Amino acid sequence: MRTMMMGASVLTLALATAVPAMAQTDGSVEELVVTGQRLSQQRAIDAKRSATAVVDAISADEIGRLADKNVAENLERLPGVGVSYDQGEGRYVAIRGTPAQLNNVTLNGVEVGNPDGDSRALPLDVVSGQLLGRIEVVKAVTPDMDAQGIGGTVNLVTQSPFDAKRDLFARGSFQAGYQDFNEKVPVQGDATFGAVFGDGRWGVLVGVNGSSRDYRSDGLYPDDWRTLPGYARGGLPTNIKFTNYTLKRERIGVSGALEFRPTDQDKMYVRGLYSKFTEDEYRQRARLDFGANPANITLNADGATGVARNVDARQDLRLEYKEKSISSASFGGEHERGPWELKYDLSWGYNELIEPNQVWQFRLPSANLTVDFDMRPLLYTAEARTMSASALQFRQYTAQDEYGEETNLAAKVDLKRAIAVGEGSYLKVGFKVRDTDKMFDGHTDRWDRGATANRFTLADFGLQGPVMDVDLGDYTYFNRYTIDADAISKFTAENLATARFVKNTADSLANETLSDYDLTERVYAGYAMADVDFGGWRLIGGWRVERTETDVQGFRLDPKVGGVSPVSRSGEYTNFLPNLHVRFEPRDDLVLRLAYTRTLGRPQYPQLRPGGSLDWVEVTPGVFEGGLSEGNVDLKPFVSDNFDATVEWYFARGGLISAGAFYKKIKDPIFTFSETRTNFVLDGRTYATFGYSQPRNADEGEIKGIEFAYQQQFTFLPGPWSGFGAAGNITFTDSSLTVPGRGELPFPAQSDLLWGAQLFYQKGRFEAAISYHHTGRAIQGLGGNDDADTYDDDYRRLDAKASYALTDNVEVFVDLQNLNDEVLREYQAGRRDWLTNYERYGRTYYLGVSAKW
Repeated sequence: MRTMMMGASVLTLALATAVPAMAQTDGSVEELVVTGQRLSQQRAIDAKRSATAVVDAISADEIGRLADKNVAENLERLPGVGVSYDQGEGRYVAIRGTPAQLNNVTLNGVEVGNPDGDSRALPLDVVSGQLLGRIEVVKAVTPDMDAQGIGGTVNLVTQSPFDAKRDLFARGSFQAGYQDFNEKVPVQGDATFGAVFGDGRWGVLVGVNGSSRDYRSDGLYPDDWRTLPGYARGGLPTNIKFTNYTLKRERIGVSGALEFRPTDQDKMYVRGLYSKFTEDEYRQRARLDFGANPANITLNADGATGVARNVDARQDLRLEYKEKSISSASFGGEHERGPWELKYDLSWGYNELIEPNQVWQFRLPSANLTVDFDMRPLLYTAEARTMSASALQFRQYTAQDEYGEETNLAAKVDLKRAIAVGEGSYLKVGFKVRDTDKMFDGHTDRWDRGATANRFTLADFGLQGPVMDVDLGDYTYFNRYTIDADAISKFTAENLATARFVKNTADSLANETLSDYDLTERVYAGYAMADVDFGGWRLIGGWRVERTETDVQGFRLDPKVGGVSPVSRSGEYTNFLPNLHVRFEPRDDLVLRLAYTRTLGRPQYPQLRPGGSLDWVEVTPGVFEGGLSEGNVDLKPFVSDNFDATVEWYFARGGLISAGAFYKKIKDPIFTFSETRTNFVLDGRTYATFGYSQPRNADEGEIKGIEFAYQQQFTFLPGPWSGFGAAGNITFTDSSLTVPGRGELPFPAQSDLLWGAQLFYQKGRFEAAISYHHTGRAIQGLGGNDDADTYDDDYRRLDAKASYALTDNVEVFVDLQNLNDEVLREYQAGRRDWLTNYERYGRTYYLGVSAKW
């Protein structure tokens, strides 16, 4: 499992019901009625143009028509926005080369929080776009917005019953697909109902959605390349792993709003949203440690082929269930009295993570295989000469049950007063308090093999599963000795209390406690700002102050006492955050913007835990392999000074050419330090290899770049050609991170190049679009040296979609995803031939129908 950054190609691509243009019956010029994707694009452009800050938006009034499976995949269509993928589905959003965990996600302007236990980055595959009315990406925040968000803020705006401007309305869609890799049928549906009543003073809206996707991915995962002389690739990995994944992902959600407008000057609302994402994962993995000891390798003269002896092998089966949910409810209002306006909001949020899993491991009792390997193809091969299920002996079983929950309470008040300068000028002050309680409990029990008389192999008790192919397109491998999931589950349940499974009490205790934490974070914020119009010029200036107080409890590995010990820490810091925006409109079709902002990137919650996660396995009697991932309670937050400049030319209706430059100077950036130690002793146990990782503050960093966007509807062309349009964007980014002991390195998760292009067509009842996205490679993990750094490779994806309106209210559509059968790749040490991850998912095709009343 891995991630990949993905670029974006268009400002918006929401498909809407197409209606014919007004017929030309009297010889006059045909009237252009803007509908469908053109209307959505125009609304997005209008939102960008009227904003004072640097903002991109998706007009999501018909966003449910997209086959994009979640909010993350909707956002990949915006310039400078990258998407991190997991198992072929968009999950996290990065903005202008800034990792997702340093950005902010808000729901109607209120921080959402996160069900995950290991990051502040909200997994946006939890939320379906069908529940939303608009999506905004604010790249330069104003003083009345949360300071968390070095890259920017993603604001999810729920639907309002007054948006439709009708007393009664409903819309819905359903789509089913075909996945060519596993021949399964994914389905997705949504419906929205709303009404305005009581003389137009009351409004109510309810939206629901659901989706189910059963799919497959195959992968190749080598580990730990290192430099070795004489090898054609300059080095060798320690192992090769062949992996089959099958997954079922489901998403359900509901949103609602009740709004009351007793007068034209008063608005009150109650809003709620609930969304749940579940995943059932089945993973078979075979592993050959053919490169663990170079002394056991006979290398041929070509430097690419050879024979490895005394090789270890293992077979793993993992069954994992994930359930992530977010819940949000808010009450608020707006009241105007003369020049004064008061806004307030009280919100409650609850996020939950449930993640049990089971892992079985079978392994050779001693490293005795002979393996032939061939490193000539990019996806190299390694095959054992003699191997059998009876040679693989049960070694370990773990049952993990992870649980996390987060409760957010927030209150904010904004008071604004209009001033008699220019048009729409005002002064504004506000206060906000947020209290977050977050806990994570990782409970893992471990059982090892029994004494010699009680040991069993994969060939015993009907435990062996069928041979599975690992189909990576140009290359196919075979997972020959799989574990039957039903048989091993039944056998384990019947024998867990017997001598065949021996519970490792000491390590079960460590596993139950080292990853646990309980954290409270309180943020107090206040601001003052002015927004003043000077004719063609507009100025926003202000100051925000945020005080953060943190209490965290956890456990730390304590070799002196041979176990773990509890520890608690507290911290606090105050940040003063100046903010200045200038908007200049020298003529009606040209807008220039300048901005200086200071923003924060608070440490990730688990980075602060005063403990860690220890994992190990006994290779041979008395010889172990393991690793420790440890927190760091002394981390400082990122503080970034951001400079933005953009120019936007709105040369025609639906047309835009824009260019922007940005620079971020970041103090105390946090990176993950990792290294592999050999012959390492911890808690009285000697490890042949021991991996260690810990988050640490670097000295400083910077991210800088330029972005360009273009969009045009070719309505000036004659006849059917006037239905065409085109859009594209490109972002160039550069970065540096000063790491102690390493010097200057690229900022993690920062891709040097994001670009995309789209050709679309809309005429009468027909709409179509084809789009291509490219995300350049990016460093993902920093090791102790260059050879240990890991990278995501380029990612390219081709999609197409089309729709036809059967009536003014009903349309059918098709969506074709990943037509180029792109794979996800990861590599090590800056060398693309040092592959550490290669995953394939295949193509997906959807057919759907939507309707509105």
